[in-house]
Parts: sequence; C-alpha cells; structure tokens
Amino acid sequence: MPEIKVLPEDVVSKIAAGEVIERPASVLKELIENSLDAGASRVDIEIKKAGRGLIRVHDDGRGMDREDLRLALGRHATSKLGAFDDLYSLATFGFRGEALYSVFAVSRLKLTSFRAGADSGYSLEGEGGKVIAELPAPPVKGTTIEAADLFFNTPARAKFMKSDAAERSHLIRAVEEAALASPGVSFRLVIDGAGILDLPSLPGGMWENLKNRAAVIFGKSVYGGLARVESKTPGMAVYGLVSRPDALASTRVNQHFFVNRRPVSSALLRQALYRGYGHMLTGRHPACALFVELDPGAFDANIHPQKRDVKFSSENEIFKTVSNCVYEELLSRQTAAVVLAPVAGAKPFSPPDVPAYREAGAAPSPAAETGSLFDAAPASSPAAAPGAAPAAADWRAHDLSYLGQLAKSYLLFEADAGLLVVDQHAAQERVLFEKYLGEFDRGGVRVQPLLVPLETELSRSQMETVLKWKDWLKTAGFEVEQRGPATALLRAAPALFYFTQPAFAEFLGYLSEVLGEPEKAAEDMKRNIIATMACKKSIKAHDFVKPQEALRLMEDLRGTKDSYHCPHGRPTLFFLSGADLARRFQRSGAL
Repeated sequence: MPEIKVLPEDVVSKIAAGEVIERPASVLKELIENSLDAGASRVDIEIKKAGRGLIRVHDDGRGMDREDLRLALGRHATSKLGAFDDLYSLATFGFRGEALYSVFAVSRLKLTSFRAGADSGYSLEGEGGKVIAELPAPPVKGTTIEAADLFFNTPARAKFMKSDAAERSHLIRAVEEAALASPGVSFRLVIDGAGILDLPSLPGGMWENLKNRAAVIFGKSVYGGLARVESKTPGMAVYGLVSRPDALASTRVNQHFFVNRRPVSSALLRQALYRGYGHMLTGRHPACALFVELDPGAFDANIHPQKRDVKFSSENEIFKTVSNCVYEELLSRQTAAVVLAPVAGAKPFSPPDVPAYREAGAAPSPAAETGSLFDAAPASSPAAAPGAAPAAADWRAHDLSYLGQLAKSYLLFEADAGLLVVDQHAAQERVLFEKYLGEFDRGGVRVQPLLVPLETELSRSQMETVLKWKDWLKTAGFEVEQRGPATALLRAAPALFYFTQPAFAEFLGYLSEVLGEPEKAAEDMKRNIIATMACKKSIKAHDFVKPQEALRLMEDLRGTKDSYHCPHGRPTLFFLSGADLARRFQRSGAL
C-alpha cells in the first residue's frame, strides 16, 4: 500500500483552521475585519465564557444575499480577490478566503445577513464545517455572525487555551486595536453581560476620534503624555500619537502599530520608533498608536497566518521615515530646553543617528536599553568601580565613620583608613529586597492598610491581566480591587514599601506585561518580580539623608546576604584603600 495518503476533508479543514484560529481572539479579529471590509459604521460584539461559549459580532455593513451566504462559508471563498496579482493591490483586511471557513470548521456557527434590496434576510446554521439549516430572516441591515462552542470538535486544541482572564484580555486587546485602527467606526463590547467598551464615532474627524479612543484605551494618565506626530513623503504617510520624552512608561504594553490600518507586530517599526527618541529613553518605553499608510504593493501581509506581521519592499525607507517623523516632533517640543541648556550647562537633546536599517530582528528590549529590572540574580563577588580598587570583601568587619553625602546620591564613609562610597539608592534596594523576601518566605508579610486607597487607570486588557493575579497578590501583601471597567485600587500594601500614585501605576504596568499565568509561573519567579518593586519605593538618588539614617542603612546592609549588589545587579558600593589614595596623589606610601 502507498505510504502517501490524501487526508479526509474534515481533517484538512481542522488543520487549516489551526493555522488561522489560534485562540478566541483570533476568531474575533477575523470577524471584526470582515465587518470593516463590508463598510460597517458600527460593530457590536458580545462575548460569553471568554469566547469559548459565544462570540457574536453584528455590523451594519453591506450584508450578503442568499447565494453569497452559501459561498461565504466555503473554502477559498472571498469577495476581495479575482486573480493572484490582486494580492499586490489589496486595500482590505482579508484576502485568503479562509477566515469564515476556519471558524466554521471548529465551532457551531450561525450566519445571518440582509442586503438592501433583497426580499428578506437569510440565515445559515451549521457545525464543524457542515450546514444543517437554511432559513429566512428579518430584513435587519448588515450581518450577524455567532460562533458558539469554540473548539468543540478539537478537544486537544481546547486544552491549550489559557485561563478565562487571559483569554478575555486577548479579546479586549483585539477590540482595542480595531477601534484605534478605525476611529470612524463605532464599537461596543459586552462580556458576560457587562459593558466593557463603548466607543462611538463622533463628529470632529479622524484626529478627534483617535484622541478620544486613546484616552479610553490607554487611560487618561498615559493619554495625557501623548503628542501628535504626522509626516508625508511620496508614497508614504506616517501619523499617530506617541509619548513625549517626559512621559515615558516602564513597559511596552501600550504600543500599537498599524500598516494601512492593519494591526501588526513589526520589529522594524518598533526599532524605528525607539530610534526617533535618540538618547532620551533612559530605559523607559514610549506608548504609541502609530500608523503607516503605503501603496498596497509596497508591503506583503501574507507572511503570517494571522496577518500579524508584514514585510516591506523598502525597509530602509520605512525605518528612516518613521524615526525622522518621531524625532522631528520631539525636537520641536524640546526647542525651549535646547535654548536653555547652554545656560544651565545641561546637555541638549541631540538628533538620533539613523543608519540604514539592517535587519528586522528583535525590537529593543528593556534589557537592551539599560539592563532589565528582572535580570537573573547577580553574582556574589564584590563590585568594582572603574579606576578604583575593588570593594573590600571584609568591609562589614570594620567600623564606619560617616563623612557626608555627595550630590545627594552617594554616602561617604571612612573605613580602615580608606574611603567607602555607597550608592544610597542601590543599598536601600538590597535591604528592602531581602527583608521582603524574608517575610514572604516565612509566610508573614506585614501589611499596611492605606487610609486613602491609591488608584490608577489601565487599559481594559491590562485590567484583565492584573485581575487574574488578584488572589496571589493578596498573599504577597497587596490588596488590589477593580472599580469600574478601567480603574484599579490599591487598598493595602506590604508595610516595607511606600507607594505613591505614580509608583503604583508603574507597579501594575510591570505586572500586566511580565507576568503570565499565575498557576503556571514558578513561585521563585513570582516572588522575585514582586520583590524587585523595592527599587521603586526605596530612598531615591537626590534625597537628603541624615547621618543617623546613613549609619542605620549600613547596619541594615551588613545583615544582607549580598551587600555588594542591588537586586538587579548594579554595585551598591566600592572601596578606595589608603594605598590607592596615596598613589593617586603620587605619595610613596599609604596615609
């Protein structure tokens, strides 16, 4: 018998569905794009049981007649292509003719539509790719698609779904991206009977609607730090909203990129965005809703099954145009600072070096910028400063005499006839880090209720991510609650930490990006990530420290396991011996 076999059609359809439909959010994205391609001015979405139970999308677009309804559920059926070359002039979201077919293959589907001028609407029902009923329907403008019991016939696939909170977060993110991409279309999202997003399209034009959407989706605190950018060159337009240099964030979670209104994950565009900031990022990250408009023949969206990535025909030109667009806006906002800089002796904002783009590889990561907050635990060897003797391994055995504070950042001590220089912020980070982990490991984190709860706005998708960690966070000493669809409250925190509102906002921002599934994450990883928040709550550089406070800090540092490094690997101190000081003054011996 031949070893090569032709697969049955039901197997083929499930394999094809697996390429396009990764999770419930993939279904929702495809259905929304179909609605937009049909010219909808309003899209209403209803979700049940994190999309596994039901995904219902209703639009007021052109609709389909009876014959088109039948064809729409077939494989390779599309209204957007007639020949292969049409791929290179496509101005719509979809083109493969696989979306509805793939959704139909792994769900119980009901498709209802009415086209103006028809005698009535029509409805098709089926499951697993097979139509089982065809009925007349009321003449309601547009199309309604209901995908129920997702993956009912592929149970192995269903097991790979994440928690309901995680899937809801992806679903909300899909709607947020679609709403930013199409500010002229109204969107409404309801999940399990609760209204999550209501984004009407109002008079005032594209920019007004984009700003209104950004205020809701990013939250007012992030939106308040955004600036408008816009640039046009032959064959290309770049525009959108990006963070001002004084309003950068601790994570990249609020970055959205669009090519011809298609949401994409593009390393090239992210690198171009970062390049536009030159040296002003300082380890932090811009939020953005950044749009690139090109001739359809200038990029290929067919390189990714879910159309998440694109390949540009002229990567260098795209890179330079996007980075220059961002830089020019930042430069215009820095004019006053540049004028005043020579007077104050400060370094003015300098233009970024924009070389030809070489490779669309990984975008700059937090670690690539300045070193990640979540690096592996540092080595226990003593730290050394450039040009200085290494820290004395036995510094804790010597008495310290406090000399003073330098630049409100460094504490100076005489020790063993030498000079001990301590980074006050890094030292306090280490002390708090180990104290907190000690309390956590003993199961006795001391909690301080807040008289006035702190609050911060998050995007709806961020809120879902944070809420799935709510129970675990309580064991870690943090009592977090939700108030409304996008506001988080901190009612209690570990007594070791003092949270300001901005620090709380950054704390939740980190959580929403770096934490995955609570039940799958290792306990050590979870504890260490929470403990690194100590660096945001400890003594800051440029804080005045009294002599008794400096001495108390050093006593606390003596008791740590690693007194030479902060939690993320930077040195806490270095030592200049008497002999080293003598050499620097060209003396023959030690003091």
